[in-house]
Amino acid sequence: MAFSFLPSTKKIGNIIIKDHVVRYLELRQANPPVIQKFGEHDLPEGLIRDGKIADAETLAMIMEECLDDWGVKRGKHPIRFTIPDHYVIVRKVAIPKEVAVDEIEGYIYIELGSTIHLPFEDPVFDYTFLSQTGNEKQILLFAAPEVIVREYVDFFNGFHLNPVAADLSPLCVYRAFYHLNAINPADHILLLQFDLTAVNAAVFHQHYPFLTREIEIDLPVSKWESSTDAFGEKKYRWPEKDPTLRYEIVNLMKELDRIVNYYQFSIRQGKAKITKILLNGDYPYLSKMEHDLTEQIGLPVETLRTEMVSTSAGAGFSARYAPVLGLALKEVN
Repeated sequence: MAFSFLPSTKKIGNIIIKDHVVRYLELRQANPPVIQKFGEHDLPEGLIRDGKIADAETLAMIMEECLDDWGVKRGKHPIRFTIPDHYVIVRKVAIPKEVAVDEIEGYIYIELGSTIHLPFEDPVFDYTFLSQTGNEKQILLFAAPEVIVREYVDFFNGFHLNPVAADLSPLCVYRAFYHLNAINPADHILLLQFDLTAVNAAVFHQHYPFLTREIEIDLPVSKWESSTDAFGEKKYRWPEKDPTLRYEIVNLMKELDRIVNYYQFSIRQGKAKITKILLNGDYPYLSKMEHDLTEQIGLPVETLRTEMVSTSAGAGFSARYAPVLGLALKEVN
């Protein structure tokens, strides 16, 4: 089953569902970005586990309420969504130079399970052409299990919404940075999405992702303490006497160091190395993480320029909406 991870031409709504939160955004205009409407709703622990819907009935009740609150019209309203990071594969693949550009999709179908191996059966996939050198064409293959994508498509169809495009959250976040920050395509960029319960790392060069990795962290939503500020924003904090957070951050830094070295010495054979970190997410201590990354990884760290975004209602825009903003910017050059 082929599924578009690439641009659509329709103006549509954008929904991202993670294990702990669902977020929605619609753009009024793209350049500069002006947001027509956006919102979020925290999800109880256990409704979604590693991106897979575990309690569809409760999730549906919450989604119904959210769509009403956000003023999302039913009746086959077109939407984009993201495929859960846990199931996504991004891989550079070499194919014979004799395969014509318009025959690449068919070639992938034929070679799946033979010369192109994925860790799951019945994938949905898309690809982009990279280059041709010698006897080979190089493509970048994006793939995910059809059963997971179909689960979300059917879920949205149940609300009379029309899912017309799927995307990957690292691409969405990078796209938000691309539109709001000055990105040099010559840089080798480590993009980090640090959320409440998970970290996703992706390395980009020339605007393409050449390495993606989900890093598991043991920080259950139920262990975070929360409160609501005067503006109705929920704020999270980790219990001071619980050492788990410090332990997980130490392990995370070790894993990030391994990723940096793997990219430099295994993928680039020592000819290039990561030059910058782009940091985003809804992790409550993101500013401290920015400082820690600079000190321990030794690379400059950049965060999203949220001041470049405005909203129709004049409300402030939080960087935690970067993935869904990038999803909304999918059709924008």
